[in-house]
Amino acid sequence: MRAIRQGLLLTQRELAQLLGYRHKIRISEYERATNPVPIPEHIARTMLALANTGGRIKPGRKTRTWKARPTSDAA
Repeated sequence: MRAIRQGLLLTQRELAQLLGYRHKIRISEYERATNPVPIPEHIARTMLALANTGGRIKPGRKTRTWKARPTSDAA
């Protein structure tokens, strides 16, 4: 699920909203490597459909550009 979400350039919060969840914790629970929560069948089908259609981004939506955080040399 994480690979599909990242391929769609979505954050956990954005995907949660898209799937109708109020909080991103649901997505986090599905993506856990240890003790994951089973993904409901309708969510799994939706994710596969998004992956197969290329997860078309709405016109006008900008993809995120990540900037490195400055590191502090407080040594």
